[in-house]
Amino acid sequence: MGLTLVMAGRIPRLPRFTLFSGPNCSLCDIAKSELAKVRKTRSFQLDTINIQDKGQEQWKKKYVYWIPALHLEGKEIAKGRWDAQTVMNALAEWDKKNEQTPAPGTPPTTPQA
Repeated sequence: MGLTLVMAGRIPRLPRFTLFSGPNCSLCDIAKSELAKVRKTRSFQLDTINIQDKGQEQWKKKYVYWIPALHLEGKEIAKGRWDAQTVMNALAEWDKKNEQTPAPGTPPTTPQA
């Protein structure tokens, strides 16, 4: 028997991040590590785009000097050097806008001033 979590009559959806990265990018490796830290306590979808890949010219033009860059639901939330707290703050804002409560067992996120 499966368990379905329904909140306020609807199935909660996961936030979707897009990470823009590139090859031989040490900051991109750090960003992936920071996202992995967050993922230990919070579920989210993650798409990764290598700005050097064919077909990604628009992102290469925008972020060639600013990777890693991170979008949440299509909106840029960080570029260059950022950390897990940046991601947690963005998730807290996303929760407010989407009136969702983090999954059970997820520690509360509090934005820093």
